[in-house]
Amino acid sequence: MASELPTLRQTQIAEVQRLVAGGNCVAIHGLSNTGKSPFLRALAAPDNQKRFGEIAGRPAAMIYVDCNRVVELSATGFYEVVIRSLLEFIEDPHTPPEPSAELLSQLREYHNRITTGPAFQASLAFNNALADTCNRLNLTLGLLFDEFDEIYAALEDRTLLNLRALKDHTRDRLVYVTATVRRLVDSRGRGDNEFVELFSDAFSLGLLDEQDAAAVIISQGGDALTNPTVETILRLAGGHFGLLGALTQAALRFPHGGPDSRRLTSDAGARAECLKVWNQLRPDEQAGLAALVGAPEESPAPPDLDRLRALGLVVDGPAGPAIFSDLFAGFVRRQSALPSANAQGVVVDDDAGEVWVDGARVTVLTDLEYKLMRLLHQRRDRLTTKDLIVETVWGGEYLDRVDDARIEKLVSRLRAKIEPEPASPRYLLTQRGRGYKLSSVPVVEEG
Repeated sequence: MASELPTLRQTQIAEVQRLVAGGNCVAIHGLSNTGKSPFLRALAAPDNQKRFGEIAGRPAAMIYVDCNRVVELSATGFYEVVIRSLLEFIEDPHTPPEPSAELLSQLREYHNRITTGPAFQASLAFNNALADTCNRLNLTLGLLFDEFDEIYAALEDRTLLNLRALKDHTRDRLVYVTATVRRLVDSRGRGDNEFVELFSDAFSLGLLDEQDAAAVIISQGGDALTNPTVETILRLAGGHFGLLGALTQAALRFPHGGPDSRRLTSDAGARAECLKVWNQLRPDEQAGLAALVGAPEESPAPPDLDRLRALGLVVDGPAGPAIFSDLFAGFVRRQSALPSANAQGVVVDDDAGEVWVDGARVTVLTDLEYKLMRLLHQRRDRLTTKDLIVETVWGGEYLDRVDDARIEKLVSRLRAKIEPEPASPRYLLTQRGRGYKLSSVPVVEEG
Protein backbone atom coordinates (compact mmCIF):
# COMPACT_ATOMS: atom_id res chain seq x y z
CA MET A 1 0.00 0.00 0.00
CA ALA A 2 1.32 3.45 -0.92
CA SER A 3 2.34 5.72 1.95
CA GLU A 4 2.52 9.49 2.14
CA LEU A 5 5.10 10.97 -0.22
CA PRO A 6 8.25 11.84 1.74
CA THR A 7 9.82 15.28 1.59
CA LEU A 8 12.32 15.16 -1.26
CA ARG A 9 15.09 17.49 -2.46
CA GLN A 10 15.93 18.78 1.01
CA THR A 11 19.01 20.64 -0.24
CA GLN A 12 17.00 22.50 -2.88
CA ILE A 13 14.24 23.27 -0.38
CA ALA A 14 16.78 24.81 1.99
CA GLU A 15 18.25 26.90 -0.83
CA VAL A 16 14.84 28.25 -1.90
CA GLN A 17 13.99 29.05 1.73
CA ARG A 18 17.22 30.99 2.10
CA LEU A 19 16.62 32.98 -1.08
CA VAL A 20 12.98 33.74 -0.37
CA ALA A 21 13.68 34.71 3.23
CA GLY A 22 16.07 37.31 1.83
CA GLY A 23 13.32 38.79 -0.33
CA ASN A 24 14.41 37.13 -3.60
CA CYS A 25 11.96 35.74 -6.15
CA VAL A 26 12.73 32.24 -7.45
CA ALA A 27 11.74 30.66 -10.78
CA ILE A 28 11.71 26.86 -10.95
CA HIS A 29 11.32 24.95 -14.18
CA GLY A 30 11.17 21.32 -15.20
CA LEU A 31 9.21 19.00 -17.43
CA SER A 32 5.86 17.67 -16.23
CA ASN A 33 6.04 14.85 -13.70
CA THR A 34 9.52 15.77 -12.52
CA GLY A 35 7.98 16.68 -9.15
CA LYS A 36 7.40 20.46 -9.27
CA SER A 37 4.05 20.27 -7.48
CA PRO A 38 5.31 18.05 -4.61
CA PHE A 39 8.29 20.41 -4.29
CA LEU A 40 6.12 23.50 -3.89
CA ARG A 41 3.74 21.69 -1.55
CA ALA A 42 6.73 20.65 0.56
CA LEU A 43 7.79 24.31 0.82
CA ALA A 44 4.32 25.09 2.19
CA ALA A 45 4.32 22.19 4.70
CA PRO A 46 4.17 23.15 8.42
CA ASP A 47 7.76 22.18 9.26
CA ASN A 48 9.13 24.17 6.35
CA GLN A 49 6.84 27.10 7.14
CA LYS A 50 8.37 27.23 10.61
CA ARG A 51 11.92 26.96 9.26
CA PHE A 52 11.19 29.69 6.70
CA GLY A 53 10.13 32.07 9.50
CA GLU A 54 13.25 31.28 11.50
CA ILE A 55 15.46 32.13 8.53
CA ALA A 56 13.50 35.31 7.76
CA GLY A 57 13.71 36.44 11.38
CA ARG A 58 10.03 37.40 11.45
CA PRO A 59 6.64 35.69 11.01
CA ALA A 60 6.49 34.22 7.52
CA ALA A 61 4.09 32.22 5.38
CA MET A 62 4.36 30.26 2.16
CA ILE A 63 1.01 30.21 0.33
CA TYR A 64 0.59 27.40 -2.20
CA VAL A 65 -1.40 28.63 -5.22
CA ASP A 66 -2.55 25.96 -7.68
CA CYS A 67 -3.07 27.91 -10.90
CA ASN A 68 -5.09 25.00 -12.32
CA ARG A 69 -7.87 26.29 -10.03
CA VAL A 70 -8.12 29.54 -11.99
CA VAL A 71 -11.73 29.94 -13.09
CA GLU A 72 -10.85 31.97 -16.19
CA LEU A 73 -7.54 32.75 -17.89
CA SER A 74 -7.49 36.46 -17.12
CA ALA A 75 -6.08 38.91 -14.60
CA THR A 76 -9.30 38.70 -12.59
CA GLY A 77 -9.16 34.90 -12.56
CA PHE A 78 -5.54 34.99 -11.41
CA TYR A 79 -6.17 37.58 -8.68
CA GLU A 80 -9.15 35.58 -7.42
CA VAL A 81 -7.31 32.27 -7.03
CA VAL A 82 -4.39 33.95 -5.23
CA ILE A 83 -6.60 35.68 -2.65
CA ARG A 84 -8.77 32.56 -2.31
CA SER A 85 -5.62 30.54 -1.52
CA LEU A 86 -4.49 33.20 0.96
CA LEU A 87 -7.87 33.10 2.73
CA GLU A 88 -7.83 29.30 2.90
CA PHE A 89 -4.40 29.47 4.50
CA ILE A 90 -5.03 32.06 7.17
CA GLU A 91 -8.53 30.72 8.00
CA ASP A 92 -6.96 27.36 8.85
CA PRO A 93 -6.63 27.26 12.67
CA HIS A 94 -3.56 25.02 12.36
CA THR A 95 -1.48 27.55 10.39
CA PRO A 96 -0.03 30.56 12.23
CA PRO A 97 -0.02 33.50 12.42
CA GLU A 98 -3.61 34.00 13.57
CA PRO A 99 -5.29 37.01 11.86
CA SER A 100 -7.66 39.41 13.58
CA ALA A 101 -11.36 39.26 12.84
CA GLU A 102 -11.04 42.68 11.24
CA LEU A 103 -8.35 41.53 8.80
CA LEU A 104 -10.29 38.40 7.88
CA SER A 105 -13.39 40.48 7.20
CA GLN A 106 -11.38 42.92 5.09
CA LEU A 107 -9.77 40.12 3.03
CA ARG A 108 -13.16 38.56 2.33
CA GLU A 109 -14.37 41.95 1.14
CA TYR A 110 -11.34 42.29 -1.14
CA HIS A 111 -12.08 38.83 -2.57
CA ASN A 112 -15.68 39.82 -3.18
CA ARG A 113 -14.58 42.98 -5.04
CA ILE A 114 -12.30 40.91 -7.27
CA THR A 115 -15.11 38.53 -8.25
CA THR A 116 -17.89 41.09 -8.68
CA GLY A 117 -16.30 44.42 -9.61
CA PRO A 118 -14.70 45.84 -12.76
CA ALA A 119 -11.14 45.01 -13.77
CA PHE A 120 -9.50 48.12 -12.28
CA GLN A 121 -11.23 47.40 -8.96
CA ALA A 122 -9.99 43.79 -9.02
CA SER A 123 -6.41 44.96 -9.42
CA LEU A 124 -6.70 47.44 -6.55
CA ALA A 125 -8.39 44.90 -4.26
CA PHE A 126 -5.67 42.34 -5.03
CA ASN A 127 -2.87 44.78 -4.19
CA ASN A 128 -4.57 45.92 -0.99
CA ALA A 129 -5.22 42.36 0.16
CA LEU A 130 -1.56 41.37 -0.11
CA ALA A 131 -0.22 44.63 1.31
CA ASP A 132 -2.62 44.54 4.28
CA THR A 133 -1.71 40.93 5.03
CA CYS A 134 2.02 41.67 5.05
CA ASN A 135 1.68 44.86 7.11
CA ARG A 136 -0.94 43.89 9.67
CA LEU A 137 0.61 40.50 10.38
CA ASN A 138 4.16 41.86 10.08
CA LEU A 139 5.19 38.88 7.99
CA THR A 140 7.07 37.87 4.89
CA LEU A 141 4.61 36.40 2.42
CA GLY A 142 5.76 33.90 -0.19
CA LEU A 143 3.36 33.10 -3.04
CA LEU A 144 4.08 29.73 -4.64
CA PHE A 145 2.59 29.75 -8.16
CA ASP A 146 2.26 26.12 -9.26
CA GLU A 147 1.25 25.19 -12.84
CA PHE A 148 1.99 28.80 -13.79
CA ASP A 149 2.58 28.21 -17.54
CA GLU A 150 -0.92 28.71 -18.94
CA ILE A 151 -2.00 31.66 -16.82
CA TYR A 152 1.38 33.36 -17.30
CA ALA A 153 1.04 33.11 -21.08
CA ALA A 154 -2.49 34.56 -20.86
CA LEU A 155 -1.76 37.52 -18.56
CA GLU A 156 -1.48 40.94 -20.18
CA ASP A 157 1.69 42.98 -19.76
CA ARG A 158 -0.08 45.47 -17.50
CA THR A 159 -0.96 42.65 -15.07
CA LEU A 160 2.67 41.55 -14.95
CA LEU A 161 3.70 45.19 -14.41
CA ASN A 162 1.27 45.33 -11.51
CA LEU A 163 2.89 42.26 -9.94
CA ARG A 164 6.28 43.90 -10.39
CA ALA A 165 5.09 47.20 -8.86
CA LEU A 166 3.53 45.36 -5.92
CA LYS A 167 6.80 43.54 -5.23
CA ASP A 168 8.77 46.81 -5.47
CA HIS A 169 6.35 48.47 -3.02
CA THR A 170 6.43 45.71 -0.40
CA ARG A 171 10.17 45.04 -0.84
CA ASP A 172 11.27 41.89 1.01
CA ARG A 173 7.82 41.36 2.58
CA LEU A 174 6.41 39.80 -0.59
CA VAL A 175 8.15 37.24 -2.82
CA TYR A 176 7.09 35.05 -5.72
CA VAL A 177 8.09 31.47 -6.52
CA THR A 178 6.98 30.20 -9.93
CA ALA A 179 6.94 26.68 -11.35
CA THR A 180 6.84 26.28 -15.13
CA VAL A 181 7.82 23.64 -17.67
CA ARG A 182 10.38 25.90 -19.33
CA ARG A 183 12.41 28.79 -18.05
CA LEU A 184 10.20 31.73 -17.18
CA VAL A 185 11.99 33.89 -19.74
CA ASP A 186 10.99 31.39 -22.47
CA SER A 187 7.43 30.68 -21.34
CA ARG A 188 5.67 33.59 -23.10
CA GLY A 189 7.78 33.50 -26.24
CA ARG A 190 8.54 37.21 -25.92
CA GLY A 191 11.78 37.20 -23.95
CA ASP A 192 12.43 39.41 -20.95
CA ASN A 193 9.87 41.67 -19.28
CA GLU A 194 9.87 43.64 -16.05
CA PHE A 195 8.22 40.80 -14.17
CA VAL A 196 10.88 38.30 -15.28
CA GLU A 197 13.58 40.71 -14.14
CA LEU A 198 12.50 40.02 -10.55
CA PHE A 199 13.79 36.45 -10.85
CA SER A 200 17.54 36.67 -10.57
CA ASP A 201 17.45 33.18 -9.05
CA ALA A 202 16.25 30.42 -11.35
CA PHE A 203 17.03 26.74 -11.53
CA SER A 204 15.91 23.49 -13.11
CA LEU A 205 14.36 21.03 -10.70
CA GLY A 206 16.21 18.23 -12.47
CA LEU A 207 16.32 14.56 -11.56
CA LEU A 208 16.11 12.97 -8.12
CA ASP A 209 19.24 11.58 -6.53
CA GLU A 210 19.30 7.86 -5.72
CA GLN A 211 18.26 8.31 -2.09
CA ASP A 212 15.19 10.38 -2.98
CA ALA A 213 14.37 8.06 -5.89
CA ALA A 214 14.39 5.07 -3.53
CA ALA A 215 12.10 6.99 -1.15
CA VAL A 216 9.59 7.53 -4.00
CA ILE A 217 9.58 3.78 -4.74
CA ILE A 218 8.87 3.00 -1.08
CA SER A 219 6.11 5.61 -0.91
CA GLN A 220 4.43 3.89 -3.89
CA GLY A 221 4.33 0.58 -2.05
CA GLY A 222 7.70 -0.59 -3.31
CA ASP A 223 8.92 -1.72 0.12
CA ALA A 224 7.48 -5.12 -0.85
CA LEU A 225 9.74 -5.41 -3.92
CA THR A 226 13.00 -7.32 -4.00
CA ASN A 227 16.30 -5.44 -4.03
CA PRO A 228 17.10 -6.50 -7.64
CA THR A 229 13.71 -5.18 -8.78
CA VAL A 230 14.25 -1.86 -6.99
CA GLU A 231 17.70 -1.56 -8.59
CA THR A 232 16.17 -2.23 -12.01
CA ILE A 233 13.54 0.48 -11.46
CA LEU A 234 16.21 2.96 -10.37
CA ARG A 235 18.27 2.24 -13.47
CA LEU A 236 15.35 2.43 -15.89
CA ALA A 237 13.81 5.59 -14.36
CA GLY A 238 17.07 7.53 -14.04
CA GLY A 239 15.69 9.70 -11.21
CA HIS A 240 12.58 10.88 -13.11
CA PHE A 241 9.73 11.28 -10.62
CA GLY A 242 6.93 10.15 -12.95
CA LEU A 243 8.81 7.14 -14.32
CA LEU A 244 9.65 5.97 -10.80
CA GLY A 245 5.95 5.86 -9.96
CA ALA A 246 4.92 4.18 -13.22
CA LEU A 247 7.62 1.50 -13.02
CA THR A 248 6.92 0.79 -9.35
CA GLN A 249 3.24 0.26 -10.09
CA ALA A 250 4.18 -1.99 -13.01
CA ALA A 251 6.47 -4.09 -10.79
CA LEU A 252 3.78 -4.46 -8.13
CA ARG A 253 1.54 -6.18 -10.68
CA PHE A 254 3.91 -9.17 -10.57
CA PRO A 255 3.42 -10.51 -7.02
CA HIS A 256 5.29 -13.77 -7.53
CA GLY A 257 8.88 -12.73 -8.13
CA GLY A 258 10.06 -9.49 -9.61
CA PRO A 259 9.58 -8.68 -13.29
CA ASP A 260 12.59 -8.50 -15.57
CA SER A 261 13.73 -5.36 -17.39
CA ARG A 262 11.89 -6.37 -20.56
CA ARG A 263 8.53 -6.57 -18.81
CA LEU A 264 9.02 -3.24 -17.09
CA THR A 265 10.20 -1.55 -20.29
CA SER A 266 7.15 -2.78 -22.19
CA ASP A 267 4.67 -1.68 -19.52
CA ALA A 268 1.97 0.55 -20.98
CA GLY A 269 2.12 3.01 -18.07
CA ALA A 270 5.88 3.45 -18.38
CA ARG A 271 5.61 3.94 -22.15
CA ALA A 272 2.83 6.49 -21.63
CA GLU A 273 5.07 8.40 -19.21
CA CYS A 274 7.84 8.50 -21.83
CA LEU A 275 5.37 9.72 -24.44
CA LYS A 276 4.23 12.48 -22.07
CA VAL A 277 7.82 13.71 -21.75
CA TRP A 278 8.42 13.46 -25.50
CA ASN A 279 5.31 15.42 -26.41
CA GLN A 280 6.44 18.39 -24.28
CA LEU A 281 9.62 18.80 -26.29
CA ARG A 282 10.16 21.11 -29.24
CA PRO A 283 11.17 19.52 -32.58
CA ASP A 284 14.78 20.70 -32.19
CA GLU A 285 14.95 19.09 -28.73
CA GLN A 286 13.52 15.84 -30.06
CA ALA A 287 16.07 15.92 -32.89
CA GLY A 288 18.88 16.50 -30.37
CA LEU A 289 17.89 13.45 -28.36
CA ALA A 290 17.55 11.37 -31.52
CA ALA A 291 21.07 12.41 -32.54
CA LEU A 292 22.38 11.42 -29.12
CA VAL A 293 21.19 7.83 -29.52
CA GLY A 294 22.34 7.70 -33.15
CA ALA A 295 25.86 7.62 -34.55
CA PRO A 296 28.49 9.32 -32.33
CA GLU A 297 29.42 11.70 -35.11
CA GLU A 298 25.83 13.03 -35.07
CA SER A 299 25.97 14.08 -31.42
CA PRO A 300 24.21 17.42 -30.72
CA ALA A 301 26.17 20.67 -30.63
CA PRO A 302 27.26 21.91 -27.16
CA PRO A 303 24.52 24.62 -26.88
CA ASP A 304 21.86 22.00 -27.71
CA LEU A 305 23.31 19.63 -25.12
CA ASP A 306 23.21 22.39 -22.51
CA ARG A 307 19.51 22.97 -23.15
CA LEU A 308 18.81 19.24 -22.84
CA ARG A 309 20.82 19.12 -19.60
CA ALA A 310 18.77 22.03 -18.24
CA LEU A 311 15.59 20.02 -18.89
CA GLY A 312 17.05 17.05 -17.01
CA LEU A 313 17.07 14.89 -20.15
CA VAL A 314 20.83 14.54 -20.58
CA VAL A 315 23.39 13.64 -17.94
CA ASP A 316 27.16 13.37 -18.16
CA GLY A 317 28.59 9.91 -17.57
CA PRO A 318 31.97 8.20 -17.94
CA ALA A 319 31.40 7.77 -21.68
CA GLY A 320 30.17 11.35 -22.19
CA PRO A 321 26.67 12.87 -22.39
CA ALA A 322 23.81 10.38 -22.42
CA ILE A 323 20.03 10.31 -22.08
CA PHE A 324 19.07 10.21 -18.40
CA SER A 325 17.52 6.71 -18.38
CA ASP A 326 17.80 3.45 -20.29
CA LEU A 327 14.03 3.31 -20.65
CA PHE A 328 13.71 6.76 -22.21
CA ALA A 329 16.74 6.16 -24.43
CA GLY A 330 14.99 3.11 -25.89
CA PHE A 331 11.86 5.17 -26.38
CA VAL A 332 13.85 7.82 -28.29
CA ARG A 333 15.33 5.12 -30.55
CA ARG A 334 11.84 3.89 -31.41
CA GLN A 335 10.60 7.41 -32.07
CA SER A 336 13.59 8.00 -34.34
CA ALA A 337 12.54 4.99 -36.39
CA LEU A 338 9.06 6.36 -37.07
CA PRO A 339 8.40 7.16 -40.72
CA SER A 340 8.81 10.53 -42.36
CA ALA A 341 6.05 11.97 -44.51
CA ASN A 342 7.44 10.36 -47.67
CA ALA A 343 8.44 7.03 -46.10
CA GLN A 344 7.12 3.72 -47.35
CA GLY A 345 6.10 0.78 -45.21
CA VAL A 346 4.09 -0.01 -42.10
CA VAL A 347 5.31 1.11 -38.66
CA VAL A 348 3.71 0.34 -35.30
CA ASP A 349 4.46 2.84 -32.54
CA ASP A 350 3.94 0.80 -29.37
CA ASP A 351 4.49 3.81 -27.13
CA ALA A 352 1.67 5.86 -28.64
CA GLY A 353 -0.44 2.87 -29.73
CA GLU A 354 -0.47 4.21 -33.29
CA VAL A 355 0.06 2.71 -36.73
CA TRP A 356 1.66 4.51 -39.68
CA VAL A 357 1.42 3.48 -43.32
CA ASP A 358 3.58 5.24 -45.93
CA GLY A 359 4.20 8.12 -43.50
CA ALA A 360 0.51 8.71 -42.69
CA ARG A 361 -1.12 7.84 -39.39
CA VAL A 362 -3.91 5.29 -39.62
CA THR A 363 -7.34 6.05 -38.17
CA VAL A 364 -7.97 4.68 -34.71
CA LEU A 365 -7.94 0.89 -34.55
CA THR A 366 -10.07 -1.26 -32.30
CA ASP A 367 -8.32 -3.29 -29.61
CA LEU A 368 -8.49 -6.52 -31.66
CA GLU A 369 -7.32 -4.74 -34.82
CA TYR A 370 -4.36 -3.23 -33.00
CA LYS A 371 -3.39 -6.57 -31.44
CA LEU A 372 -3.42 -8.19 -34.89
CA MET A 373 -1.47 -5.31 -36.42
CA ARG A 374 1.14 -5.51 -33.66
CA LEU A 375 1.54 -9.27 -34.08
CA LEU A 376 1.91 -9.04 -37.86
CA HIS A 377 4.40 -6.17 -37.51
CA GLN A 378 6.50 -8.13 -35.04
CA ARG A 379 6.58 -11.00 -37.57
CA ARG A 380 6.78 -8.89 -40.73
CA ASP A 381 7.91 -10.76 -43.86
CA ARG A 382 7.16 -14.06 -42.09
CA LEU A 383 4.09 -16.27 -42.17
CA THR A 384 1.69 -15.79 -39.27
CA THR A 385 -0.61 -18.79 -38.86
CA LYS A 386 -4.26 -18.54 -37.97
CA ASP A 387 -3.66 -20.45 -34.72
CA LEU A 388 -1.03 -17.92 -33.66
CA ILE A 389 -3.42 -15.07 -34.51
CA VAL A 390 -6.16 -16.57 -32.34
CA GLU A 391 -3.78 -17.28 -29.45
CA THR A 392 -2.29 -13.75 -29.50
CA VAL A 393 -5.35 -11.67 -30.36
CA TRP A 394 -8.14 -13.50 -28.53
CA GLY A 395 -6.21 -15.77 -26.13
CA GLY A 396 -5.29 -19.43 -26.00
CA GLU A 397 -8.66 -20.43 -24.51
CA TYR A 398 -10.32 -19.34 -27.79
CA LEU A 399 -8.36 -21.71 -30.08
CA ASP A 400 -11.38 -23.97 -30.62
CA ARG A 401 -13.93 -21.17 -30.57
CA VAL A 402 -12.73 -18.68 -33.23
CA ASP A 403 -13.34 -19.97 -36.76
CA ASP A 404 -11.69 -18.96 -40.04
CA ALA A 405 -14.56 -16.65 -40.98
CA ARG A 406 -14.09 -14.60 -37.82
CA ILE A 407 -10.35 -14.28 -38.46
CA GLU A 408 -10.96 -13.30 -42.08
CA LYS A 409 -13.46 -10.66 -41.00
CA LEU A 410 -10.92 -9.11 -38.60
CA VAL A 411 -8.23 -9.15 -41.31
CA SER A 412 -10.68 -7.52 -43.73
CA ARG A 413 -11.46 -4.70 -41.27
CA LEU A 414 -7.76 -4.09 -40.71
CA ARG A 415 -7.08 -4.05 -44.46
CA ALA A 416 -9.79 -1.46 -44.93
CA LYS A 417 -7.86 0.87 -42.61
CA ILE A 418 -4.28 0.34 -43.75
CA GLU A 419 -4.60 -0.37 -47.47
CA PRO A 420 -5.47 2.29 -50.08
CA GLU A 421 -7.15 -0.44 -52.12
CA PRO A 422 -8.17 -3.26 -49.76
CA ALA A 423 -9.17 -5.48 -52.69
CA SER A 424 -5.56 -5.29 -53.99
CA PRO A 425 -3.48 -5.27 -50.76
CA ARG A 426 0.14 -4.16 -50.90
CA TYR A 427 1.14 -4.98 -47.30
CA LEU A 428 -1.29 -7.33 -45.55
CA LEU A 429 -1.05 -10.41 -47.75
CA THR A 430 -2.98 -13.69 -47.61
CA GLN A 431 -1.00 -16.91 -47.74
CA ARG A 432 -3.84 -19.08 -48.99
CA GLY A 433 -4.66 -21.99 -46.68
CA ARG A 434 -1.76 -21.09 -44.35
CA GLY A 435 -2.25 -17.64 -42.80
CA TYR A 436 -1.14 -14.06 -43.38
CA LYS A 437 2.02 -12.02 -43.82
CA LEU A 438 2.80 -8.33 -43.43
CA SER A 439 5.29 -7.24 -46.06
CA SER A 440 7.92 -4.67 -45.05
CA VAL A 441 7.82 -3.18 -48.58
CA PRO A 442 4.79 -2.60 -50.79
CA VAL A 443 4.04 -5.53 -53.08
CA VAL A 444 2.78 -4.62 -56.55
CA GLU A 445 0.92 -7.27 -58.52
CA GLU A 446 2.23 -7.88 -62.02
CA GLY A 447 -0.41 -7.22 -64.69
